[in-house]
Order: sequence, then C-alpha cells, then structure tokens
Amino acid sequence: MSKIQRILVPVDFSETSKRALEYADLFVKSFDAKLDVLHVWRPSEYAGDEMVVLTRSEPELTLSTYLRNHADQQLTAFLENVPHAKRMLEAGDPAHVIAKVAGEGGYDLIIMGTHGRTGLSHMMMGSVAEKVVRLAPCPVLTYRAPEKK
Repeated sequence: MSKIQRILVPVDFSETSKRALEYADLFVKSFDAKLDVLHVWRPSEYAGDEMVVLTRSEPELTLSTYLRNHADQQLTAFLENVPHAKRMLEAGDPAHVIAKVAGEGGYDLIIMGTHGRTGLSHMMMGSVAEKVVRLAPCPVLTYRAPEKK
C-alpha cells in the first residue's frame, strides 16, 4: 500500500461537503499529506455562451463568465479559514471532471461528502459520489454526516 501524499476533496458548498473537508483534515495531519479542494460548476445547458448578463456592479459578461465568477466567489467564501494547498474551479459534469482531475493530478485519495439520498430523489438527482466511486482512478472515501436527531 502506497503512502497517501495527495488528497482531493470535491465540494458543492453543502454542509455535507464542509464536514467531509473537516474529516479530510484528519487524514492530512495523519499522513502529512497535501489537500487540494475542487469545485465543479455546471455551465448552462439552455443558454449559449453568446447570452450576456447585465449587472449594476460588473461590466457586460457572457453567461459562462458570470457563472464562473459566481462559483469562484462561493468557493472563496466556503474555504475561508480552511487550510488547503490548492483550490481548483472546473466546469462540466461533476463526476467526470472529479475523476479526470484525480487521474491527471496523481491523487492518492478522494474524500467527498455524500447526501445519502435514496429512492425517488436518488433516481431523479443521481449520486455524484456513486459515479465518482465507479470512475475514479484512486480510492474514494465518502463521508455522510450523521443525521440530526
């Protein structure tokens, strides 16, 4: 078994991903590993890049630039006071992008939150974590926050 040196933590800004990030910190300290954080944002499926967004505070932006800027602001706020080596922002289908980044980056472990959906909500929304487990080139540890009683 090889030493865990690089850990990738994909986040979706949910409480579950925040808890998974905290859990990953235990691995970072135990293995003296580097922690990288990834957020994958989805480009609009319904509007082309030629669509423009007008705001009072920013110049005219394409929709994809606006969405990327918004995701970047959310990631910055989400990672405030969280130690990490690198933060990454990518666009696309989350499961496929996470697996691609993990493979290209030579990560030893992915730690990610799972919402634990079942039944109809799982069928309708799918599970990014489940897809990552199938696609990833390295081990994947899923973290599910305990339900509050």
